Amino acid sequence: MKRFPFYILYIMCMGALLSCSDDRETVPAVLTELCDVYIDPQGIASTARLDDGTLLDIAPQGLKADVADTTVRSVLTYAWQNGTPRVYANSPAMCMSARPVREFVTVAHDPVKLVSIWQCGGYINLVLGEMTRDKAAHEYAFSLDSLHRRTLCVSLLHRQPEEDAPSYTKKRYASLPVRVNGTEAYDSLQVSVFTFEGWRAFLFPVR
Repeated sequence: MKRFPFYILYIMCMGALLSCSDDRETVPAVLTELCDVYIDPQGIASTARLDDGTLLDIAPQGLKADVADTTVRSVLTYAWQNGTPRVYANSPAMCMSARPVREFVTVAHDPVKLVSIWQCGGYINLVLGEMTRDKAAHEYAFSLDSLHRRTLCVSLLHRQPEEDAPSYTKKRYASLPVRVNGTEAYDSLQVSVFTFEGWRAFLFPVR
């Protein structure tokens, strides 16, 4: 009999917990993706095309750009709310086609952190960790080094200014179009990146 009040209290507490859990709102998952964003003639970001072909209508949010009537490579941070994408951030990404190495006046392979690299749609995407103090801008490019047995060899060029000594890591996004104009036919693409641990090479099929 002495335990009876304890059972009543236990049931009341459980009921309160269940009622609280029912009132909680579901927090939408925030996604960050590389995509192509179309800027309309008025300079408003209109449509985002993800690398898997998904189209997002982002015009109602009125995101303004510095350019008009063009498509730019972007890093889009968004979440789905009631079937509609809500954009939290839209920032430009580096998108560079590979150029023959002979076209570069200087070739620099200063080390960079490689966070991830993957192929999706018509791009090879890279997430880089740039060691910086934000004293000067780093320079990036992709050089077309050789074509060997139908494999196109490309490397990431990176020049770190002398006045920008490594301090903290800044995330940078880059995209390399899989198709390179003006080259012979190739079946695969090898992308090489010089990191703080040395060279790393990745082979991707070209469909």
